[in-house]
Amino acid sequence: MHKQLATGIALAFVCLPAMADSEIGFYSGVGVGHVTLKDNIDGVGIKATGTGFKIFGGYRFNEYGSLEVAYLDAGTPDDRISGVTIESDATAIQASAILQIPISVRFEGFVRAGFLVWDAENTARGGGIVLTDNNDGTDLALGIGGAWHVTPKFGLRAELEGAELDGTDLRSLSVSGLVRF
Repeated sequence: MHKQLATGIALAFVCLPAMADSEIGFYSGVGVGHVTLKDNIDGVGIKATGTGFKIFGGYRFNEYGSLEVAYLDAGTPDDRISGVTIESDATAIQASAILQIPISVRFEGFVRAGFLVWDAENTARGGGIVLTDNNDGTDLALGIGGAWHVTPKFGLRAELEGAELDGTDLRSLSVSGLVRF
């Protein structure tokens, strides 16, 4: 049994570079996910949730590293507190470096670090009054996830990303499909 296990592990390591070499180059994809914005304004906790999407493209240099640029749309997460509806309409451009960690021939984990250049319009509606606040900024963004290489040209990934946008915590749990060129 140990001999079979050792043979299997050896074959996995021999095949891993072949699969990784076929993934070097440009890729693009789309994703959809659950977005949560958390903030505390004057002692009032706000937790707005919604559905967002992203469109991304990048270049994979080797089996371990990629650079990626993405357009992120957080949808319109909202929350209702004491009869007041609070919603945010946020978009961002993200640039990231990604470190891939091969687990097997078809699976890998990854971490990302980069920056978000974002713009948000926040609105509070209640009692016939509408208040709107626009803000923007550039902040650090981090992420962790896993990828499944379905074929050498197509893959799926699941990811948890986060950033702090001027005191507002942004979290996104997403699923994406990508195509390699």
